Amino acid sequence: MPKLSGVTIAHRRALHRLQCAGAAPPAAVRLEAGQWVRTLRVALHMTQRQLAGRAGVSQGNLASMEKGHFEPQLATLRKLFDALYCDLVVLPIPRKRISAVIAERTLGVPTRRMWD
Repeated sequence: MPKLSGVTIAHRRALHRLQCAGAAPPAAVRLEAGQWVRTLRVALHMTQRQLAGRAGVSQGNLASMEKGHFEPQLATLRKLFDALYCDLVVLPIPRKRISAVIAERTLGVPTRRMWD
């Protein structure tokens, strides 16, 4: 039996509309990585020390990341979100429609003349 994702149909449709339109996600979900980690950690009633121990990172680095002093590497984010009982999803959002990008690229390519 296939694994259910837990994402509602309404959320899937909204995500699909965003992907098709090439729109940016709403401002409410555009948080920095450290803000997400802190929000989830506080919601789970975890201390920085507890999360750092579960994820295998130092408490100092976790504090600096939560304050926004640096952007963590993807591998570190995976460890942290795993320790927060979350799956990390990387979702690229096109800045332009893909068809527009293809059209721009083909306009810039010189065509070969038949008689050359």
